[in-house]
Amino acid sequence: MSFGPTYVRDGDIGLRPSVRARPRHGIKKETLVRLLLTGIFYVALLRATGMWYGYPSNFDDGASVDPLPQKLMLYSLIPLIGFYGILEPNRFLAFFRGIPLLVGIVIFSIVVSFFGSLDFGASVRGAAAVGLLALGPLLFRLRYGNEETLRLLANFAIFSAFANILYTAAFPRFGIMGGSLAGAVKGLFYHKNTMGQFSAICFIVLISHRLPSPRLRYSGLLRTIAIVLTLVLIVVSLSSTAVVMVAIGLATIVGLKMMENIRHSMARAFIVLFLCLLIGFAGSIAYLGVAQAVAEAFGKDLTLSGRSDIWEQVIPLIYDRPIFGYGFATFRQADIVEEYVRLGHTVRSLHNTYLEICLNIGIPGFLCWIAFLLTRIFKKIAAVYRSHQLQTVQAKEVALILLVMIGAMTEAGMMLAPIGLWPVLVSVLPMRTEPVVPPPSRRRLLSKGPGGRRSPRRPQPALGE
Repeated sequence: MSFGPTYVRDGDIGLRPSVRARPRHGIKKETLVRLLLTGIFYVALLRATGMWYGYPSNFDDGASVDPLPQKLMLYSLIPLIGFYGILEPNRFLAFFRGIPLLVGIVIFSIVVSFFGSLDFGASVRGAAAVGLLALGPLLFRLRYGNEETLRLLANFAIFSAFANILYTAAFPRFGIMGGSLAGAVKGLFYHKNTMGQFSAICFIVLISHRLPSPRLRYSGLLRTIAIVLTLVLIVVSLSSTAVVMVAIGLATIVGLKMMENIRHSMARAFIVLFLCLLIGFAGSIAYLGVAQAVAEAFGKDLTLSGRSDIWEQVIPLIYDRPIFGYGFATFRQADIVEEYVRLGHTVRSLHNTYLEICLNIGIPGFLCWIAFLLTRIFKKIAAVYRSHQLQTVQAKEVALILLVMIGAMTEAGMMLAPIGLWPVLVSVLPMRTEPVVPPPSRRRLLSKGPGGRRSPRRPQPALGE
């Protein structure tokens, strides 16, 4: 046996076609999937916020709004999501197999509520819209993890800040409200409260606990300007709820940042439980004074601009149909709300998401949904990660969930509705933190393992999970 080099003729040397074809095909498919899911996410955000040109400044003048652009955006999600299901059928089906039990009960309550619905067509259309706007963000989150999801939310927040400021400056007759809400800025949104609350969410997404870098970067400068613009939008929207959301969001992030030194998940859990009880007790005592101060600052009173009068009339309706409600999305219909709520002025909304859910799908479905949100918050707070970046992202996710739940106290359609902050909420609910496939920028972190094979440096897992 010879151990010397073996020489072959030049004509016998060639490249293996399979070695070249596989990486090229894989990169093309991964790029296509990423572009597709990114586009779906952005379309879902744009459709849910309802930002568009030409909304009337005064809703009392009977001006009509063309629903065609919003419908086209919603219906375009059907072929896009279907195309992704064709590209990755196994992962697409695995998403449905991983639905939590509490969410499954909520879905069951929604479907059963169809049979006793006051408006069957509205219930079916509403459920389909909620599912479409939730599916896109969830697919992206489960595919690429929470850091990439937050990055996309930050990009959309920057776009929203600049777009609303420029639109209001260019078209003040559309961007500034008239009538009883004269002077409040709504920008590209349908209502000034929606813009204020979404701007509060954008502020929390964009804000960083770190000091600005001394090196001037255009991306950092753009982000800083967007943060300032979101604060301006919150102020000019004259939304007291948005101000409260910003304050609570900042307090949540700071509090969770201080807890990073506690590395034991059970200890964090007990501390969180104790703080919740303490803050709840203290908050119940100080609520009236704080609420009065905030309300007076925006020219309102403690009746929350007449919202309490609406709630007093609809609460008894819950006990008439406590199990499955009046049908999903029923009390988002303006004509049905006007039928059951009798005040001196026209009422188009219940101004409370929790009452809306109880009336739509019943008390059991409502309790399961709230239990799911609270358990998710508790798990995210109790989880301990070795990476400080993951800890920061998790803190922002907890803050965003809390902000949506707080905004739902004074506004309708904040949860289980195809409007407002629904895609933002569902994108931060999953517990998965790491992407299924590393993004292209992280592939250079591959290191050689035993036997000379290249193996990825896997992310550090969460402790206590």
